[in-house]
Amino acid sequence: MTDAFAELDEILRGTGRTDAIGMSAIDGLIAALVAAPSFVHPDEWIPLIFSGRQPPLHENSPELRAVKTIFKRYNEVSEILADRPAAYRPIFMTDGEGSIVVRDWAVGFALGIALRSKEWGRCILLTEHRQVLVPILVYCEGELDLLPDMPAAEKRRRQATAHAEIAQAVADARNICNPYRAAEARQPTKRRRAGRTHL
Repeated sequence: MTDAFAELDEILRGTGRTDAIGMSAIDGLIAALVAAPSFVHPDEWIPLIFSGRQPPLHENSPELRAVKTIFKRYNEVSEILADRPAAYRPIFMTDGEGSIVVRDWAVGFALGIALRSKEWGRCILLTEHRQVLVPILVYCEGELDLLPDMPAAEKRRRQATAHAEIAQAVADARNICNPYRAAEARQPTKRRRAGRTHL
């Protein structure tokens, strides 16, 4: 992670707020938001990161720096997936032994899906395109399980290598969802898609 992302992780999780989520989960959330078939305004998803509340954005405050870092990553992911999707790389954590930890990122992505579950269902999850998201969804368990028909043993087997397929899965999901998002943006009654996210 960059210094800015490390600081963000420390702001969110280094003060005893165990219900806040870290940078990897935020990155998964951002990937889902950028790839989504429907625009989600930051007022809806920023509270997911800050323990269910809108953070105070006082000048020079840690919260303001955190939100700026989040929006910078959002814009970066949006531009990469639009212009050079092969260059997209998710931000995964590693454990004490140096192994890649994907579950936090995947949980963040699942949270993003939940914000527009009906739309995701219509264009991917309830269609023949569902397989595109399998490399992500194999890491989601419990209440976030979107592969209830896949045996647990198969999920564990897929988890060993699926992380290498996630970047492509995000790019493919965006390609599938983009026509839906573009159609939404053309409807005057809908909230228009912002190309970039700002404070």
